[in-house]
Amino acid sequence: MRDATVYWVNTTESEIHFIDAILSAYDGLANVRRDWRLHDGKMFFKIYVALGMEGEFEEVMDRLRERAEIGEVFRGEDDEPAASA
Repeated sequence: MRDATVYWVNTTESEIHFIDAILSAYDGLANVRRDWRLHDGKMFFKIYVALGMEGEFEEVMDRLRERAEIGEVFRGEDDEPAASA
């Protein structure tokens, strides 16, 4: 998907539903996928973020950390989380 930036978010299955509900309120910001990868024992979920909206997405994720169990957040490739994850 070239019209979006891929982010990988370390969270739980239950929290990804909450994150999806919040991001859905921001029309056109992001598309949460249920695709996930296990990396270094951590579960990372894929989120497509609209080009040009990366800063806003990162701000929303920072605010969500106050209410949701969110670990690392990385820009990455479509098929895997960032190597430093």
